[in-house]
Amino acid sequence: MNTPTHIIDPDGEVIIILRNADCPFAQPAETPTSGDSDQGLDGEAQSPVELSKAQLQSLEEKTLKKGKLDANLTAPESTSPNEEPAAEEDLAASPDLDCLRIQVSAKHLMFASPVFKRMLTGGWKESILYAQKGSVEVTAESWDVEALLILLRAIHGQYHLVPRELTLEMLAKVAVITDYYGCKETLCLLTDVWIKNLKENIPATVNRDLILWLWISWFFQLPSQFKSSTSIAMSGSNGWIDSLGLPISDKVIDSMNERREKAISNVIARLYETRDAFLHGTIGCSFECRSIMYGALSIQMQSNNLLSPKPETPFLDLNCNCLVRTVKAFKSPEWWDDDDDEHACYDSSLPSLFSELEDSLGGLQLNEFTA
Repeated sequence: MNTPTHIIDPDGEVIIILRNADCPFAQPAETPTSGDSDQGLDGEAQSPVELSKAQLQSLEEKTLKKGKLDANLTAPESTSPNEEPAAEEDLAASPDLDCLRIQVSAKHLMFASPVFKRMLTGGWKESILYAQKGSVEVTAESWDVEALLILLRAIHGQYHLVPRELTLEMLAKVAVITDYYGCKETLCLLTDVWIKNLKENIPATVNRDLILWLWISWFFQLPSQFKSSTSIAMSGSNGWIDSLGLPISDKVIDSMNERREKAISNVIARLYETRDAFLHGTIGCSFECRSIMYGALSIQMQSNNLLSPKPETPFLDLNCNCLVRTVKAFKSPEWWDDDDDEHACYDSSLPSLFSELEDSLGGLQLNEFTA
C-alpha cells in the first residue's frame, strides 16, 4: 500500500482512499428566477431551501444523471458479491495524487460499522483482497476530511483526539457520515457534549442552518430541538421544504409539507367563508354593514394576492406566519350610523373576525416517526 496521508492506526490493515474530499455539503437546490416567484406575501425573499416539488424532482434527476450525490460513498451493496466494481478497480490501479489515504484498523472498522464489515467479509472485491493479502484499500467519495477523521478516531477509541466542540456544520457532516456507515453507537459518549457545546442556536427563520438543526435533531434523536425546528420550518417556509439532500426521513419532510399546506389552506378557506358570509347576509348587522365589510375584505384580499386568482397548493410564495399576520392587519372601515355614532358591531371589525388564527404551527413529535 502507498504511504498514508493520515494514520489512525499505524498497524492498520486498511487504507481508506478518500477522493473528491470536501465536496459542497447540504446545498440548496436551484431557486426559481422568474420575476414574481422569489417574493413572499410581504415582499420577503424566498429562502433557497424552499422549493416546489417540480423543482426538486428536476434537480434530483440532474444530480442522478451526474452520478454524484453530496456526501456519497461508492456503496458495496451496488454490486453483487461475484461482481468486481470496475470503477473502483480502475481507480485503485491509477492512484490519484489529490486523494487522501487514511490508515485504519480493519478490526475496529468491522466492530463499529456493519457497512465496513460487509465490505471486508461479505464476498466483495475488497474482502477477497483482504483475505488474500491481509491488507486492502477501500475508496470513499466526497466526505469532509475533518468529519471523517473525527468519526474514525472515535471508532478507534481515540477520544483524546476528538474535539469536544463542533460547529453546527461540522456536527451535521459527522452525522451524515456516521449515518452512512451505521455506527451511531460509536458517538454515544460524545453526542451530549457536542450538543451542549453548540454555539449556534436554532434560527427563528427558515434558512440552511434550520435544516441542519432539523437533521441533527432527527439523527441524534433530540425531541425538543426536533419539535422547534419543524415548527419554524412549517410556519415560515414559502414553498416546499427541502431536506438539502440530508438523509432526513421522507415521512418527516412529507408530514411537514402536508401540515404547512393544510394550515395555509385553512386560512385561505377562512377568508373565503367570511367573504361569502357577508355576501349572503349570514353575518353583518345591516345591508350597509354587510356591503361595506364585503367590499373592504375583498379589496384587501385582492391587494394581497389572495382573491383572484385564488391561491392553490402547494402555495408557493406563501408562508403561514406572514399570511396570518397580514390577515390580522387588515384594516376595518370606519363609518357613522344615522345617529352620528360610529358603527361598532362585532362583524365590522376584521381583526376581531380573524383573531383566532394562529401564525405558528406546533412542531412534530419525534416519537411519532421513530416508533
